[in-house]
Amino acid sequence: MNPTLAPPAPAPHAQRVSNVQPSISCVVPAFNEAAGIAAFLTELCAHLATLSSRHEVIVVDDGSRDSTVLEVIAASGGLPVKLVALSRNFGKEAAISAGLDEAHGEVVVILDADFQHPFSTIGEFIRHWQQGYDMVYGVRADRRTDPMVRRFLSRSFYAIISRGASVEIPADAGDFRLMDQKVVAAIRDLPENSRFMKGLYNWVGFRSIGIPFEVAERAEGHSRFNFRRLFELAITGLTSFSSFPLRLWVGVGSLVSGISIFYALFIVTRTLISGADVPGWATLVVAVTFLGGVQLFSIGILGEYVARIFNEVKHRPNYLVAERHGFSRDDHRS
Repeated sequence: MNPTLAPPAPAPHAQRVSNVQPSISCVVPAFNEAAGIAAFLTELCAHLATLSSRHEVIVVDDGSRDSTVLEVIAASGGLPVKLVALSRNFGKEAAISAGLDEAHGEVVVILDADFQHPFSTIGEFIRHWQQGYDMVYGVRADRRTDPMVRRFLSRSFYAIISRGASVEIPADAGDFRLMDQKVVAAIRDLPENSRFMKGLYNWVGFRSIGIPFEVAERAEGHSRFNFRRLFELAITGLTSFSSFPLRLWVGVGSLVSGISIFYALFIVTRTLISGADVPGWATLVVAVTFLGGVQLFSIGILGEYVARIFNEVKHRPNYLVAERHGFSRDDHRS
């Protein structure tokens, strides 16, 4: 077994009818994917047709600056493809949420539009769903293609969040997954705006299992997830699902306070025994600077949590839709 997989989920209570093909909704977030989106949709729809006669692909354009929207509209002729174009770039988490809000299939599959998530794994997802699992998620078999720094930061992030999160978030498990419609309905009901989907998938619970897969090369272009976006996503995950940073800094503050008290006792004792000596300017500056830095850093961590609260109480929607294509009147969700 791959060491990155989460512990085996409990055995399902009941299997589904294995010879019944479920209706499939595929949610595909896209951002500046004009170069390869047409070929992607053609191949994806052809593969889905081998798995079920009832399938749809919901492309969520996350404010692309290229011709992604036009390419999707042009490619959707004769294909069961629907388009949700957001009014601007809200981020992948919001784009996935928009797609889930429009997905009506018995099972919903989330995958990227860059061919890195293998279509063949979808069939394996469905077989596990037929065995009774409500959510089947893909786990990267290895991260050898990632830069060493990114691998280190990824391991560090999951190590930190696992210490303070109320739910287990499997390492190397991304958005590539299949969810039963009842899981999707549960995620839709969550009201928060600052969304860390990898945490929400696990927070809702249900019977889940991880399936290893090999990440393929991108067919076109390059990843838009740069270090800044990954850092922002990590901060969202930590502040949404873990109080570990706050607890850690309580420990750091207690340690610094304890050292300061012992140092003060040492100075008082030495003064009583040896008398006052020449004041140490360098020591004073270092002490004040160090303690000031600790205080400012602590305020920064606390401020990050307060900022999340501020964003939540404004109750702004996660996304705004500019246009829809391929939907019938019955498909529209108010």
